[in-house]
Amino acid sequence: MRYRALFIGGPIDGQERVLNADYQRITISETAVYVLLFAYGCEKTLIYSVWNIEETLNRVWNHYTLEIAKL
Repeated sequence: MRYRALFIGGPIDGQERVLNADYQRITISETAVYVLLFAYGCEKTLIYSVWNIEETLNRVWNHYTLEIAKL
């Protein structure tokens, strides 16, 4: 089965890729190990991050609130 995957943080931050299997952990380099946080949608989109769920959501929130404040 093919899945779409979105990566948050690390060397491939913001990239979307197609995976041919459901991986729990993906190692990109010695310093970046992406962990599957959750999946959503009818055609599953897998969300990976180098941080845990709480840290990932904090960083995403801070990023977008700063962008909105600049407007």
